[in-house]
Amino acid sequence: MDSKDFVCGAVAILGKPNVGKSTFLNTVLKQKIAIVSHRPQTTRGSMAGIYQDDHSQIVFYDTAGIHQPHNKLSQYMLHEVEEVLDGADAALFLIDAKDGLKDEEYLVAEWLKKFKKPVLCLLNKIDKVPAGRIQELTGKIKSEMGDWLLFNISARSGKGVPQVLEQLLKCLPHQPPLFPEEELTNKTMREIASEMIREQCFLQLQEELPYGVAVIIEDYVEKEPPAPVVIKATIYVEKDSQKGIVIGAGGKQLKALGTEARHQIEKMLEQKVFLELWVKVLKNWRKDEAILKKLGYAVEKKK
Repeated sequence: MDSKDFVCGAVAILGKPNVGKSTFLNTVLKQKIAIVSHRPQTTRGSMAGIYQDDHSQIVFYDTAGIHQPHNKLSQYMLHEVEEVLDGADAALFLIDAKDGLKDEEYLVAEWLKKFKKPVLCLLNKIDKVPAGRIQELTGKIKSEMGDWLLFNISARSGKGVPQVLEQLLKCLPHQPPLFPEEELTNKTMREIASEMIREQCFLQLQEELPYGVAVIIEDYVEKEPPAPVVIKATIYVEKDSQKGIVIGAGGKQLKALGTEARHQIEKMLEQKVFLELWVKVLKNWRKDEAILKKLGYAVEKKK
């Protein structure tokens, strides 16, 4: 197709932690590729989700929630957001209608005021607040943050999402597609499998433990169905005491993590999976640049 007729661009999805960015991406794609939990900062690195039809391709980049950094891992997460914004043609700013405007929203707004391309502000979770609250927030956003186009949505149900897509198509450049037609994300199945294992750590483990968890896929062997895909992975924790919690009495907790992660991966691959998990200790890995690099969380210094 002539590039003059094809709309294509990169769109950064920004917002504070746990505002619904990953849920929005999964809803747009009508398929789960981004992990989701009720805990903030579940997302660590950026992930592209590729929406496409006959006339357009929108490459959405799900990003970690913008926050004040408190360790090397936090610095990596914010560096990823900067990189995504640098290459974006437009940005979506998600705000939680239940929580309203907190310090985090003003922090995100400061980032976006430096962004010289279109910004759409999405007031999410509108199904959980009264209409009067939405009107109040709309006025406050426009007066205190920026005169951005504002959309009321529910990322979970999909309400308002088609209108966001329609507006984005008016904002994005006319150019050839950035990715082949059959691709859904820039992540490999190996990387997504790793994230789905980590998601179960967030969903099943208590307190602060999931923040000290990293997952590495040691082996990923594709097989022709009906043979299962073979995945061997290591869950890294920061302390010896955490290792015991992840494994659980008689290995019960690790088995539960593996069972649910396997179900999720099978659903994505539409194929049976053999999943084997180990748990190892890497002391204070979130503060160690060398270990972060090994785990795939390396920040390249700008020249």
